[in-house]
Amino acid sequence: MTSASKTTSHRPRRPLRLTAGAVAAAAVGWSLVAAPGAAADEQAGPGPELVFEQTAEPIEGVRPGDSAEVSFAVKNKGDAPATRVVLYLGGSQGLEYAKKYSNCVYEEAPAQDEGPARTNAVCDIEQTLEPGVVYEPGEPIGLKLLDRALYERLDVNILAGVNTFPDGTQHGGGADPVLKLVSRTTPEAPGTVHGGELGVDITAENTADFALTGSKVRGAAGRTVEAKVTFANKGPAWARNDVYGPIGVFDVGIPEGTKVTGVPEFCEPAEAAATYRCTTPYNYADEDSERAYVFGLRIEKVVANATGKVAFVKGDNRWGSLPFDKNRTNNTAEIVVNEPGGGASSGGTTSGTTSGGTTGGTSGGTDGAAGSTGGSGAGTQLDELAETGTTDGTLLAGGAAVVLLAAGGAAVAIRRRTP
Repeated sequence: MTSASKTTSHRPRRPLRLTAGAVAAAAVGWSLVAAPGAAADEQAGPGPELVFEQTAEPIEGVRPGDSAEVSFAVKNKGDAPATRVVLYLGGSQGLEYAKKYSNCVYEEAPAQDEGPARTNAVCDIEQTLEPGVVYEPGEPIGLKLLDRALYERLDVNILAGVNTFPDGTQHGGGADPVLKLVSRTTPEAPGTVHGGELGVDITAENTADFALTGSKVRGAAGRTVEAKVTFANKGPAWARNDVYGPIGVFDVGIPEGTKVTGVPEFCEPAEAAATYRCTTPYNYADEDSERAYVFGLRIEKVVANATGKVAFVKGDNRWGSLPFDKNRTNNTAEIVVNEPGGGASSGGTTSGTTSGGTTGGTSGGTDGAAGSTGGSGAGTQLDELAETGTTDGTLLAGGAAVVLLAAGGAAVAIRRRTP
């Protein structure tokens, strides 16, 4: 059973909205694909109009390694036959297509500014879809759930009059039989709701281990040290939020006797005194990814064993309670300054209880100390931000990777270093 999911628009920092037309226009990022947005505009007048029945339900109770089947019903609500029909399939990165149809072209699209990596297909439907007739695929779209699967989604779009395959199915990339649409014999239920796109949410029984790590630093009064906090998703699943908001949010307590002189990107003062609230850059975190947040701390007064607590905080939707994280032993950490008898660093460096990742730094305070900087990169998804060309940190949409949005679907700007 399948269905489109509901999403809301919420992001505490760097809000971004992408219109469905702008996203769909990126279809797959291949030169052979016409812009669906333009074709959709052509369909608005007299002629064919292809819409999906919005009658499905989410798929739940499956595990990594399992198979799932997605079917759909599309109707030509227009007043003319639909020809040159193209079917677009956009799967999230925890999915794999069980079959590769000969009239479909497939691509593993890397992460771009519109969202995380995707697995996509564009299918040439060499059929005429008659007005008033409801069509279904000859067989459901088969999907396999990968080891990283958790909150997955298949987006489906279909357009008529698109010159994507000018020479027909010779562009097909698969070895399996042709994917066809067949007319349905049963009548449509009264009051059926239709929409231009369809989104199917698939939730796997899997976990993602979100972890926080702190650091220990030493320094004399008047010195500025760097204290690093690291967020990591230890897997095995990647995790995405069901809103625009970041998937990870945590508070960083500032140790007694210190003053913040450098604030890392994606951190800002919290309501609580001597506390900063930090977030992941995007609404998803890949498995085995991490990001370092480096605070510049000026030691105003030496306080033995001054400690600041680091902990995830409750928020909206999935990142509020982290329902996918079953290991809570690493959900808190500490920044410790001048631990008695501890082997620690001095003169503005950390003692290094964490490693990997980079962080953008902005200079804070008024003492003229250098802003925080990151360590050597681990080359993971959370290490990098989109290059926006702006000074206020606003993330801009760009690139041409496919993100086929269903009604109410969401995407956020991201940038990931690829191998």
